[in-house]
Amino acid sequence: WLDLGVPWLDLGAVLTPPCPQADIYRADFEAERAAREQLHGQREALQEELNQLRLRLGGDGARARLEEMRNRHSEPPPAPAGGFGGLLPPPEEGPDLCCPKCQYKAPDMDTLQIHVMDCIK
Repeated sequence: WLDLGVPWLDLGAVLTPPCPQADIYRADFEAERAAREQLHGQREALQEELNQLRLRLGGDGARARLEEMRNRHSEPPPAPAGGFGGLLPPPEEGPDLCCPKCQYKAPDMDTLQIHVMDCIK
């Protein structure tokens, strides 16, 4: 040991605490370090995978396919040729909103409900 000129100072007792709690702290610290190293490894693997995917998608062909997918839903479909002369079928109408007693056709459900309550009185 190093002699510091203090006869009552025992460096062994100062540097290594004799309590079992130090072992618990050490084990906890080592577990946290191992978890951090594992997470760092996973992050590096994911970063490498991301870089490879970016390289794969970086080509002009992939960029064109991506643009096509983006525009696929924003452009109206082309008009059908031949057959029906390009006529579209009429849009579907909602359900018939008729009074079951007098066959009054209401424009919406609220109007129909009010009419039915008055009609059956």
